[in-house]
Amino acid sequence: MLSCHSQNPIFRVTQVQLKRNGEHENETMIASPPPAGVYVPVPTFFVSRTAQNYNAVAAPLDLETQARHSLHLAKSGITGLVLLGSTGEAVHLSDKERFEVLSAVRKAFDGAGFKEYPLIAGTAAQNIEVVVEQLKSAKEAGCQWGLCLVPGYFAGASTQQGIIQWFTAVADQSPIPVMMRVLPHFQFNLVIP
Repeated sequence: MLSCHSQNPIFRVTQVQLKRNGEHENETMIASPPPAGVYVPVPTFFVSRTAQNYNAVAAPLDLETQARHSLHLAKSGITGLVLLGSTGEAVHLSDKERFEVLSAVRKAFDGAGFKEYPLIAGTAAQNIEVVVEQLKSAKEAGCQWGLCLVPGYFAGASTQQGIIQWFTAVADQSPIPVMMRVLPHFQFNLVIP
């Protein structure tokens, strides 16, 4: 469970370049945090072993159950959802499958009258370019925020400044505000800002 406080000071000012009437303009934006409340991680659903399209090597997604479960959570009073961000299976999905999960949930929410319902999309990579592409895809699918795990593969060789530079590079290129996810056992005593 993630608890968000709307006075969170970590959302920073970001410089973005927009194209209006064929001209590029720089605009300063302040990233908005999600509305205050309770956010829950949502598991990713796969078809059952009895499904006609089941494949033991790579089970297909069950987007209908994904959408139905997500709507159940919203109708039960949960403030927002964290998709592909903290239940572990997201690293095993292709970018196409990630987009399908996110867009299926957004489509179901829009159809049920939850057009502005907060969706936070997790990323599943350590490479800045890959993370930024996942964030762009998340925005296209209808998510308003991204959740990025502190890079941990080379945590023993990482520095405090390296973590700050990594998140700054991601945030500067992301089309949606980015939040930091910390797993203390991967950060090797680094202090996360």
